[in-house]
Amino acid sequence: MASGTAFIINFFSYFLLLVALIPISLVVTLEIVKFVQLFFIQWDVFLYRNDRFAKVSTCTINEELGQVRYIFSDKTGTLTCNRMELKGLRIFDKCYGESMAASGEVDENARKRSIAVGEELEFNFCDQELNSILANPPAGASSSQCQMRTSKGKLYNLATDKDRALEFLKLLACCHEVAGTKVKDSQYFFYAGQSPDEVCLVDAAQRIGVAFVDNRSNTLILSLGAHGKKQEEARVQLLALFPFDSTRARMSVIVKDENGVIKLYSKGSDERLIGLLKKTREEQKTDPILVETEDYLLAASLKGLRTLYMAMRVIDEGEFASWKARMDEVNIFVPGNEAEAAEKKMRYDVLVDEVEKDLEYLGCTVVEDKLQENVESTIHNLSKAGVQVWMITGDKMGTAKSIGYSCKMFVKQNMEIVQIDDDYYYPGSKDVDTNKVLSRLQNSYPSREKMVGLLITGMLVEKLIANREAKDEFIKFAKKCKAVVCCRTTANQKATVVRAMKEACPGEITLSIGDGGNDVPMINEAHVGVGVYGKEGMQAVQSADYAIGEFQCLWNLLMVHGRLCYLRITELILYFFYKNFVFTLPQMFFAFWCSYSGQTYYESWYISCYNLVFTSLPLLIKALFEHDVHHIKDGKLPLNKIYPYLYHLGQGNEVFNFRVILTWLLYGLFHACIVFFVPILVFDKAILTSDGHNEHFWLVSLTTFTSLIFIVNIKLYTISRFFAWINIFAFLVLSIGLYLLVQWLSNYLELFLTVGSVMEAYKTPAYYLSVLTCVLLAGVVDHFIGAWSFHVNRSAGDLVRLWAYYFDPADNELNAVRFRELQDIDINSRKNDKTA
Repeated sequence: MASGTAFIINFFSYFLLLVALIPISLVVTLEIVKFVQLFFIQWDVFLYRNDRFAKVSTCTINEELGQVRYIFSDKTGTLTCNRMELKGLRIFDKCYGESMAASGEVDENARKRSIAVGEELEFNFCDQELNSILANPPAGASSSQCQMRTSKGKLYNLATDKDRALEFLKLLACCHEVAGTKVKDSQYFFYAGQSPDEVCLVDAAQRIGVAFVDNRSNTLILSLGAHGKKQEEARVQLLALFPFDSTRARMSVIVKDENGVIKLYSKGSDERLIGLLKKTREEQKTDPILVETEDYLLAASLKGLRTLYMAMRVIDEGEFASWKARMDEVNIFVPGNEAEAAEKKMRYDVLVDEVEKDLEYLGCTVVEDKLQENVESTIHNLSKAGVQVWMITGDKMGTAKSIGYSCKMFVKQNMEIVQIDDDYYYPGSKDVDTNKVLSRLQNSYPSREKMVGLLITGMLVEKLIANREAKDEFIKFAKKCKAVVCCRTTANQKATVVRAMKEACPGEITLSIGDGGNDVPMINEAHVGVGVYGKEGMQAVQSADYAIGEFQCLWNLLMVHGRLCYLRITELILYFFYKNFVFTLPQMFFAFWCSYSGQTYYESWYISCYNLVFTSLPLLIKALFEHDVHHIKDGKLPLNKIYPYLYHLGQGNEVFNFRVILTWLLYGLFHACIVFFVPILVFDKAILTSDGHNEHFWLVSLTTFTSLIFIVNIKLYTISRFFAWINIFAFLVLSIGLYLLVQWLSNYLELFLTVGSVMEAYKTPAYYLSVLTCVLLAGVVDHFIGAWSFHVNRSAGDLVRLWAYYFDPADNELNAVRFRELQDIDINSRKNDKTA
C-alpha cells in the first residue's frame, strides 16, 4: 500500500477512535436536564402567586439565572400592585381629597360596590366640598376665572367652581380607552381596560358625578349627576382620538359637546403637558395657580404618589374642518408602499402636534399604587447577593425617589443620593453640561465607607450614553452605586440603558423584569427577560424568557433555582469532558504500543455503550437532583439569610473557569494513566494459564475498561453532595450493574470481539488485582486532595453543610461565628472575582 494511502487511512482511523474526546452526547444530556429543570421551576409552589405558577418560555438559559449581576426593574405593576386608589384632585385652583379612611369613617358601601363588581379598586375618596359644589346650583362666579379663547377669539368661560369641576370630570369620562358594563341590580358600571390608571380615574369620575355609559358609533354617552339623585344624559361626539404612548407621554381626544363646542381634552405627564400650555414658561412662573399646582404635584410625588396633568383647549369649527381634511388624507392607507406609509406617519405626527398646542390648564389627579408584598426584603437580599438593582420608571423624579426609599433601594443612613436632574442642562438649551455632570459624579464617588445611590432622568441617561467619554464615566460610576433609579424614561430609553450596561460589562449577566408593553424592549434587550403577570396585558409575559406572579418570586427564581441550575449544568459539562478524557487518552497511549496501526483499544460495542449506557444515567440523575445546600436536609439553618452569600458561585463563575477546567483535565490525565499503565505493567509479567501463555490483548482491554467504569463512577459519587435512593440505584444498577451484564453477554455473543475473554478474565487473579489497584490508587489520591481542599480552601457550600451537621439552635455564639465565616468567604470570593 502506498505511503500516502496508508497515511490517509490511519488519519481517519484515529479520527474515528479519538472523536469521543468531543462529547457529542453532552448536547443531548444538556437538553434533557434543562427541559426537566423547566418543570422544576413551573411546579415550584414557592413561585405560585396571584393564582399563577411560574412559566418558562425558554429553558436554554437556565444557568444564567444563577449568574445575574444587574437587575433592571419597572416600577408600576412590577414593584407595586398596580391597584390604583384616587387620593386627591386639584381642579383649577382648588384641591379636593378627603380620605375617610384616615378619620376612621370608611365608606363601606363604596368598598362593597368595588368588590361586588369584581374590581381590584379601592375608593375611599370623599370630599364634602366637592360633593356640595356638584349637588347645588352655582353660587356665582368665583374670583379665579378659567377663560379660554379659540383661534378666532371666541370665548369659552368656566366661571364657577361647578363649571370647572364638571368640565374636569367630563375630561376623565371622555379621555380614555376603557369599556364599561352595567352591573346587574346596581346603578354603577364596571370598567375594564389595559391601563389601571385609566380604569381608576373613569371609575372615580362615575362615583363623584359623571359616569361614562357607552361609546356608540363614536358617540360617548355620559350620565351626569351624583348617585342617588336625578341623572341627566349627555351625548358627546368623539371626533378624534390620539392614544397614549410612552414617547408622547399623553393621550388626547377631540369631542363636540351637546352645545356644539369642539374641545380637545388631554391628559398625561406634567412635564410634557406644561410645555404645551398656551402660556410661556416665563408666564407660568408668575401665574400663582400654576405655581401652586407644581408645588401640589411635587408634594404628592415625594409621598410616592402617581400624578397626571389635565389640560384642554377650544377649537373653532373652521380650524377643525381644515385640520380634519388634512388628517383624512393622511389616514388613507396604501398597502405595500412602505416609503409612503412612513411619510404619512410623519405627517400624522405633525398634525397631532399641531392640534395639541395652546392648551389651558384644567387640573391634576393624584393616585396611590401600593408596593407589592415583600418587595423591600427581596431587594435587600438581592443586594446582599451582589446583585445591583436598577429601577427604571416613567414616573417623575419625586415619585421615583420616594419609591426608592420605600423599597429600601435608598436608605437614609450612611448613603448619599446623587441626583442628576434638569439643573445639569445648559441654560435655555436641551444640551447636557457633561462637564458639570462628570464633576458631580467624581465628587461623590462611592467607597467602602460611603454608599451612594444614583437618581437620574431617562433623557439625561440617553444623552450621557450618546457621549463616549461621558458614557464610560457614567457606567463606571453607576456600577459602584448601591442602587440606581432612572425616572421619566420611555420604552426606548429603558432598552438603551440595558444595552449600555451589556456593552460595558460583556462578561456579566443582566436581567430585566416588567409587566407592561412598554417594558418589552427592555426585556428583549437583557440576557434574561422576566415578565410579571399584571393588569397591563400579556405582552411582557409573552416576550419574556420566564414569567412570575410577583416581584418577590424573583428571589426564589434566582437564589434557589438559578444557583442550582448553574451548579448542576456546569458540573455536568466538566464531568462529561473529564470522563471522555479518561476514556479517550488510553486509545492515544495504545497507539504507541501498536505502532499507529489503527487498532482500537476497546471493543467497539463498549465504545458505543460508554456514553449511552454505562456512564449516562448516574450523571443524569446527579444533574437533576444535586444540591450543595438542601432546603429540607439543611432546613434547620436560616437558609433565607444564607442563600444570598452563596450566590457568588455563579456570578464569579467559580465552578466553570480556566483553573477549574484545567483541574478536571489533570484529573482525567491522571486517571487515564492509571487505567492504562497499571494493567499493562501487571499483565506484562503475569503467567495466566498452565501452558505458560501470558498477556492477552482483550484481557488487558477488559481490565482497563472495567477499571475505567469503576473509577469514573466513584469519581461522580465522591463529588456528589446530595444522595437519595435514586442516586444509589443509578450507581449500582444502571451503571455498574448494566456494565457487568453487558460484559457477561459479550463472552457468549458473536457480536462482540471479546467472546471467551470475559470468563478467562474472571478466572485470572491479575484481573482483580489490576482493577483494585487502579480504583484504590485513584480513590486515595482524589480523597486526599478533596480533604485537603475542604480544610484549606473551604467553599461556602462546604461550610453550610458542616454548619448544618453540627447545628445547635441554642448555641448562638457558634452560629454567629459560622455566619461570619460565611460572610468572609463571600467577601473574599468577590475580591478574587476580576469581573466584579
